[in-house]
Amino acid sequence: MPKSQYIDPKEMRKAGEITFTPIPVNQYKKTIKEELKAKNFTKDDLKRIYHDMVVIREFETMLQLVKTTGGYNGVEYNNPGPAHLSAGQEAAAVGMAYMLDINDFIFGSHRSHGEILAKGLRAIELLDDKDLEKVMNEFWDGATVNVAKKAFKGGSVKELGIRFLLYGALAEVFARTTGFNKGLGGSMHTFFTPFGIYPNNAIVGGSGSIAVGAALYKKVNRKPGVVVANLGDASMARGPVWEGMTFAAMDQFKQLWADDMKGGLPVIINIMDNQYGPRRNDGLRLRGPHRRRRQPGPDARRTRGRLQPAGRDRLLPP
Repeated sequence: MPKSQYIDPKEMRKAGEITFTPIPVNQYKKTIKEELKAKNFTKDDLKRIYHDMVVIREFETMLQLVKTTGGYNGVEYNNPGPAHLSAGQEAAAVGMAYMLDINDFIFGSHRSHGEILAKGLRAIELLDDKDLEKVMNEFWDGATVNVAKKAFKGGSVKELGIRFLLYGALAEVFARTTGFNKGLGGSMHTFFTPFGIYPNNAIVGGSGSIAVGAALYKKVNRKPGVVVANLGDASMARGPVWEGMTFAAMDQFKQLWADDMKGGLPVIINIMDNQYGPRRNDGLRLRGPHRRRRQPGPDARRTRGRLQPAGRDRLLPP
């Protein structure tokens, strides 16, 4: 029998106020020494976190150089397709992934290379060698890992796993058939489900509702893990984000669902200030949440109050 929840009109229309508790901003001030003393992290943890951030930054730097100079480290390459970069956001991606397990899912933001790599690196760290080898060898019948093995001079399974992750993601961005999605997803839709990496979205804020659906799947099927929707802060102006949060907070999960199913959905809405939406770093306001930041060249001019750069787009420093 379908369940119903009585809503008292008098209670719904009763006069009142909505109050919000203070939201902490820039409150984290601990040093590495303090974190080690508190045993929140080991030295190996911190080294791995730093390693993952450096890997992500170099990956994005490589893509930027390929786009702007036609090559990287002396290797010429032409990639006319899009590549939405996230340089400067490595800490947010790695910090998110560090807290997740292999059973957790992530859905990427509009600029999700860092999130994809961070979750993949975390999964590689958590998987034992046997399971990791199985994932790599069975994926596309080994087509992707076989390329990763070329020029691999020996090393651990996890080192090979990192090469597999980086190559699979890069080949996807470059529309190669050995990419994680055979080149059909590209920069905006790369995913690799064995590592808990689900598609990012070309629709700003699109992950806000899709991730909630994945969380409902986990809850209904009693699957372990949580689902994270990674969003840039400007996506808070988009309907799917509010629809997703409203759905996840529905009272019926507490009132109508019984026993072990009672309670909210296993979803985290991870909103990051990625510096792309609200304003430029020179203080000029942007008109939309997906307006690209540009660094003006020497021949920049103003057109209708907006700064128009000459020449190529270049990454602003983080």
